[in-house]
Amino acid sequence: MSDRFYLNTRLRWMRAQLLSRRDVERILALADLPAIAATLREGPYRRWIDSAGSEGSEADRIEEGLRRNVSETLSRLLDIASGDCAEAVRLVLERWEVQAIKTVLRGKAGGASPGEILSALVPTGIHDESALSEMCRQPDVRAVVELLVTWREPWGRPLLRALNGYRGTADLFRLESALDRSWSLRAAERLREILPSFQASEGEDPLSRFVSLTVDTSNLMTALKMVEERIPPGDRESGFLPGGRVFDRDAFDRISASPNLAEALGKAKRSSFRQPLAALAADPGSTPLPVIERQLDRVLLRESRALSRIDPLGWGPLVSYLQDKLREVRNLRMIVRARIADLPETELGRLLVLDG
Repeated sequence: MSDRFYLNTRLRWMRAQLLSRRDVERILALADLPAIAATLREGPYRRWIDSAGSEGSEADRIEEGLRRNVSETLSRLLDIASGDCAEAVRLVLERWEVQAIKTVLRGKAGGASPGEILSALVPTGIHDESALSEMCRQPDVRAVVELLVTWREPWGRPLLRALNGYRGTADLFRLESALDRSWSLRAAERLREILPSFQASEGEDPLSRFVSLTVDTSNLMTALKMVEERIPPGDRESGFLPGGRVFDRDAFDRISASPNLAEALGKAKRSSFRQPLAALAADPGSTPLPVIERQLDRVLLRESRALSRIDPLGWGPLVSYLQDKLREVRNLRMIVRARIADLPETELGRLLVLDG
């Protein structure tokens, strides 16, 4: 018997620890890092902010506290889940695990220091702080991949094969595509185990909807990246992922063949992503890809919340909570970094996801 009823009971308590939109807006209105740290200590992050010690900068202590909080929270969630619940938790968390590995690979390809890369990571509960630190300490991209193979990580072998076509930063999309494809295949396999009657054409179960929308988001971002980086047509074959419901292969090819980003976004707007893409700047061709990705995050967040309300005893609360938790930490870290860089409020607002 599934223990998701017990899991959902625990999730209700964990959700009560999340910050409200008013809480985040209050933090957003603060002018400096000491005030942000003091406000975080007034809420559920107090223990972890305090545990970061007194060494380093205020920003370092805040980010370390946030990392410790999310790592412990997600590890606890994995500990209390068993059977199909554990598989469902891992299905969702592995998506962010893939994002973390991408961050490490990008950092290594760009020559970032281990500390810089680690500060950009959000733990997922699957890899602890020491494992993430070990990845960040590797000397180059190949060493990171070989470490994952040594650890028998599911991403190691696909990345090792993709390294055959890697020559430098311009080829990072090959490694990222290999990671995305590996995740989508594992997710589809897990769905068949968790939902024995699952078929790719089905759609409203929160887990299957999470997978299909994540695949669609990955396909769109890959197509846009190919346009921005002018990837040759012959190198696009491995980019498309099956399993989405918004973009088929023909739509992917049309978008990725666009002459510029503005036209690619115009084609993408003829889909269920129309509303978030329409919220971009008047000149979408000047919009950075991370801003576009934040807009797409809103679609998945809105869908999971809606399905959670429809079936509060199903998988919706799990998918919704995990997205809300990781969204909260990303928002807080973005605010901290914006204060360091004196980022204008209008620019910061484009990078935050305050609601669905």
